Amino acid sequence: MTLFVGFTLANRSLRAHRARTILTILGVVIGVFIVSIVLITSAGLHRSIDDQTNKLHSDLVVVRSAGDSTTGMEAFSPLRVANATTLTALDLEKVTKVAGDGNVAPMMFLGGSVGSGQDKFDNITTVATNESLPDILGIKLQSGNWFSNKESKRAWVVLGSKLASGLLDTNQAMGQYVTIKGQTFTVIGILESANQPISLAGVDVDKAAFISMDNGIQFTGGTRQIGQIVVKAKSGKSEAMERSITATLKVTHSDDGEFAVRRSSEVAGSMAGWLTTITTVALIFASISLLVGGIGIMNIMLVSVTERIREIGIRKAVGATKRQILEQFLLEALIMTFTGGIVGLLLAYGASYLINLQFSLPMVFSWWIFAVGLGVPVIVGLLFGLWPAIRAARQDPIVALRQYH
Repeated sequence: MTLFVGFTLANRSLRAHRARTILTILGVVIGVFIVSIVLITSAGLHRSIDDQTNKLHSDLVVVRSAGDSTTGMEAFSPLRVANATTLTALDLEKVTKVAGDGNVAPMMFLGGSVGSGQDKFDNITTVATNESLPDILGIKLQSGNWFSNKESKRAWVVLGSKLASGLLDTNQAMGQYVTIKGQTFTVIGILESANQPISLAGVDVDKAAFISMDNGIQFTGGTRQIGQIVVKAKSGKSEAMERSITATLKVTHSDDGEFAVRRSSEVAGSMAGWLTTITTVALIFASISLLVGGIGIMNIMLVSVTERIREIGIRKAVGATKRQILEQFLLEALIMTFTGGIVGLLLAYGASYLINLQFSLPMVFSWWIFAVGLGVPVIVGLLFGLWPAIRAARQDPIVALRQYH
């Protein structure tokens, strides 16, 4: 029996039970969809991190408060209480002396709402910083200007592109007014879209508002609650800068566990490792749906063998071999799983496109995503279709011909 004949017979058999076939394929579609969307989203996040690392040329050093160093399952606990920031104005002064003026930018992260007229967005991150931040992080302005240190007392704000579009319905918003925590600010600049939802800056700049440190201090009762300090090192000197800053901060802190100094490559590596862990866990749970789909295929194929015993007997009586019977039933399983894989993969890319539009992730088309999306269903078809196929091939033709519908 040629492959074409086997495919034709298998396809005809599946069409004879169209509803059952579609429901069986649906189980595979769901499994492949979940696995593929996890892989596509993870690849997009990894690409975003790699792009940032390459853009900064590994010359960035990040000093973070101990409150930002929570790892493991504790980071996801809804009962976790955030630690108070451990970076102080003295730390900023010391780091500035080591790195030089213009190479250091503090970042105070202020949660709350940002509004304009009747529109208001909650849970927006407002970053209080200085004039050096755009140069250090490679942030570019689409229009307007960034505030200078000499004008830090003015109530000026720079908005991320998505925040400006959503709040003011335009990217040309200079001179308009927004309220941050009830205080009115004048918009003096709009940032170019960065498309970096997971950022080495610690915030999605497209959805953030940026104000001066003096304005930020007004919201914190006169104290500088610095979440992190970003430092631009000379090319090839980031490791030496990391050591110098660490040694300096050990003098101002009795416990060096109160702060963490990391190069951008180390931060990116840590973020990539965290994403890999999350992806692995998600894939384990997603694979369960594929396993359920495979069990469904085995169940349907066993039922099909029972229903078609007489057909098997007739085919054997006219000369069909065990191998030909085996191939036909295996082909039926593979057709269902491969079709489910194609549909699931296409749906996953469609859903990922919408997700990437919302969260500004790059769309990744990779051979290994296609290999997993289409290869795993084929393996599932072989594994779970083999036993029913063997059972069909082992049928005694004499016994089988005695079976009537």
